[in-house]
Amino acid sequence: MILPLNMEYIVIGDVHGCIDELKTLLAKQKFYCNKNNLIQINQHNKNKSIILLGDFIDKANESKLKETIEFIYNNYYHLNQQQKHLYLVLGNHEDMVYRYITNDPSLEITPKTIRDREKYYNTVSLLEKDSSLKEKFIKLYKKCRVWFYYNYNKDFSVTLTHAPCLEKHLREVDKESKSKMIKCTSRSENPQISLDELIPFTHLEAKDNQHYHIFGHLSQTTIRQYKNKICIDTSAIYGGMLSCAIIRKDKILFDSVPFEHKQQAGKQHDSKLFDFKR
Repeated sequence: MILPLNMEYIVIGDVHGCIDELKTLLAKQKFYCNKNNLIQINQHNKNKSIILLGDFIDKANESKLKETIEFIYNNYYHLNQQQKHLYLVLGNHEDMVYRYITNDPSLEITPKTIRDREKYYNTVSLLEKDSSLKEKFIKLYKKCRVWFYYNYNKDFSVTLTHAPCLEKHLREVDKESKSKMIKCTSRSENPQISLDELIPFTHLEAKDNQHYHIFGHLSQTTIRQYKNKICIDTSAIYGGMLSCAIIRKDKILFDSVPFEHKQQAGKQHDSKLFDFKR
């Protein structure tokens, strides 16, 4: 989970089945696909790696979800044959879908979990109908890691997780810390509360240094940064943008592509932007 320092990293926020936008964003970073939808490594990208920051499934329509899973699956094994060019961070949607399709005994089936499955985790029904796709998803799930760490020097580092969390949980391996890095307090259950109130550590623990924490999970209209805390989930599936952070030596750059309207955008009613109030 420690990233090699000789590579540039393209860290992509929550895809949620936005496969067309994913391909467009990758192409902007010189990752082009051949006719078989396999990304080609060449002189322009041989020193670059892609990191998907979790939640590549759910919310999109089934055809786009299927295309997304197959694209990531095929390229994971294609790109990582000789050198690592594709990393996967575990998001709460991958984690919950895996629990549903493997009949995790700790997942209590209640009217609420059934409603949640239909509303938030629509990949489950797709995988239940397609055993081959289910097998591919399970293999991808097992390749996901909860965090990655890029430690360039004593003045510059980047921790990557799907969700924001307290610093005491970052890069830890205990069960509680893992769960906090995958999912934070639910907005859907607290729709009237701003994110700054709901998860105050995003600003209370923010520091004026270059030891960054980059995460997704909380869809925003734009990339949001406060000091060393950066959220790159920019609401692609809700008609926004798909964004990435580019880690290049001791610098972080950003890029985005707009929603391409090749599927119906989702609707979000409980989004409260980070104000990053002190």
